[in-house]
Amino acid sequence: MIPDLKGWLPVDADVVDGRPGLRWLDMSGVSLTEPSFQQTVERAKADGSRGELFTEFDVLLQVEKLLDSVEPTGFIFHSSRCGSTLVANACRAVSNSIVLSEANPIDKLIARFITDAAGDKVKESLYSVFVRGVVRALGQRRTGDEQHLFIKFACSSTSQIDRIRCIWPNVPWLFLYRDPVETIVSNLNDIPPWLVDKDRRVLAAITSVSPASVAEMKLEELCARSIGSFYSTAHRLANTNALLLNYTQLSVSEIAGVLKFFNVRPSKEEMDEIAHRSGFYSKEVSGTREFVADAQAKQQGASDLIREMAAAWASEPYRLLEEKRLQSNDQKQLNQS
Repeated sequence: MIPDLKGWLPVDADVVDGRPGLRWLDMSGVSLTEPSFQQTVERAKADGSRGELFTEFDVLLQVEKLLDSVEPTGFIFHSSRCGSTLVANACRAVSNSIVLSEANPIDKLIARFITDAAGDKVKESLYSVFVRGVVRALGQRRTGDEQHLFIKFACSSTSQIDRIRCIWPNVPWLFLYRDPVETIVSNLNDIPPWLVDKDRRVLAAITSVSPASVAEMKLEELCARSIGSFYSTAHRLANTNALLLNYTQLSVSEIAGVLKFFNVRPSKEEMDEIAHRSGFYSKEVSGTREFVADAQAKQQGASDLIREMAAAWASEPYRLLEEKRLQSNDQKQLNQS
């Protein structure tokens, strides 16, 4: 019997008693207002009264056709600590929008392309179906008015842009990135889970080394290799359906340009809200701590090893990406003239 999952959202991908599948939570009446999807899940779980359910992945094949869901409007990829949460928050300011910001079930399933489907076309096709099904479940209309679905992926999912594009070839996507030295400093000052993942196969695939080499690698080198790989992937795949955006460009007008690229025209009131939100730290749930530019402080705080690793593994891919972004901008200006 197919469970009635209307109002329920998959909140994690896990293995229970040897069975890989999804953990679902009754999210009826819960708005996805926090900067990250998992923060919203934690808030919903806090009162302890919401139903939880575990299913195997095949339930997605059964419920996908039963759900009234919003098709993806735009994808946000990024190289980590580069303003992608700010852009996601801006998308959230658009009325009747659903924003999925680094939702565990999406990014964990995408990781399966590396850990379970590498070189296996049958498994790759199956996980593609599961990823699409999870997005449909998370993008289900719960008020009836939702019109837009924006997905911000974890930075590690950048390595799988090609496979994601195969699932949704017509969805426009953004790649946001930042100076490699500043990115490494930010990650080492507050080490994110993706950089110390116990399953080293994902980082091994991203950095093109063995899991054993990942285990022995200093975080400075691992981070530099990873973000350099993200830059290279975006550089290789960026086309007319992609927008490249450097952290240094971030402004209210540029964010409006991102929304326009996603074929969304925000109202004046929505733009005012975006301008208001941009003045505060994007990752804070309270939204009350004023944003202070920190690029200079990060450059000054970079160790010699960070600069050495950035130069060895990330600076050239960053330069090439910048070159492509500037060429793309010039071409767009020519087309508009």
